[in-house]
Amino acid sequence: MLKYLYLNNFRNYENLEFKPEEKFIIFTGANGTGKSNFLEGIYYLGTGYSFRQARDENLVRFGSDYFAISGIVSYAGVDYKIDAVYQREKRRKIIKINNKRVLPGSCSSYLPVVIFSPQDLILIKGAPSGRRRFLDLLVSQLKPQHSKDLHYYNTVLLQRNKQLRGAKTTDADLFPWEQQLSTLGARIWKRRISVFSKLIDHSSDVFASLSRGRILKGEYKSQINGIKESDDPDKFQELFLDVLEKARPTDRKVKFTTVGPHREDFHLYLNDHEARLYASQGEQRLISLALKVGQYQLLSLEKRTEPVLLLDDVFSELDEKHRILVLDVMKKGTQVFATTTASFKEEYGRRKELTSYITMVYPKNF
Repeated sequence: MLKYLYLNNFRNYENLEFKPEEKFIIFTGANGTGKSNFLEGIYYLGTGYSFRQARDENLVRFGSDYFAISGIVSYAGVDYKIDAVYQREKRRKIIKINNKRVLPGSCSSYLPVVIFSPQDLILIKGAPSGRRRFLDLLVSQLKPQHSKDLHYYNTVLLQRNKQLRGAKTTDADLFPWEQQLSTLGARIWKRRISVFSKLIDHSSDVFASLSRGRILKGEYKSQINGIKESDDPDKFQELFLDVLEKARPTDRKVKFTTVGPHREDFHLYLNDHEARLYASQGEQRLISLALKVGQYQLLSLEKRTEPVLLLDDVFSELDEKHRILVLDVMKKGTQVFATTTASFKEEYGRRKELTSYITMVYPKNF
């Protein structure tokens, strides 16, 4: 749960302090006033990156050379202080928890966030990197070691790619990096495949209830032929090491590593047809909604804590039935921050200014 937020030179905010007084707050204001930027700051605190796929340097306020986000969060009954600072000139990001520097993904288990956004369609029709990032966030929220393994995997990957660019690199030069990649990659794969299976179970049930029984399925697409979900990490490690060895001629030509968890994807199927290719935009939106509800349900079940829900103008994108679904997800006790351009009558709830352009509304009946 978020107890305090401070934004400094983040997007359009020079200095902003926020202390939520209620569990459910609606932020209302005209387009372009910074409502989504505010949610983006909360999301960044809980993930270490933007939900809009924006680069860190683009989050720095015009005229400044850095941004800083600070927050106090409560997890399992204990308060933690999270700080995130990005320096544009040095292109350096620093994340701290209780003043101790940590890897960027480490904050995901202390402030689990789920965002519903019009941009969720990228989970269906976007590039594989967006789907990997979504899945890796969920895995990291459930299993904190995952973010560390991803960091070290990418560090080793950079070293192997550096070797591939060398004119005199031998197989012996590549082998130590391949051993490390296969060890880390096996752990990443096993966690991904396990969590993805649970996510699809939850999301399929949600989708069926929304679509009069239509069937949503998912498949994690590994580049390692012959690997099965029931296999242990040692099997993946053995097969991955073999695939890396066979890929050396191709990798030397293109000068980067063409196989591994960093290139994998998952596919979604609506009534056995790939959703990315055959589902309508309305159906794709419904599938992305089911995935996010599935993420929320899985976090609630396995972490035994309610994630923070961020609703970025989603009600304008949904019909009445699907709005009710999102509202049903908001169990009593869940912290919810929602943005909208709609206005509300005085009797709807107490209101207070966040900025000169954004009003906070506290609904009476939530």
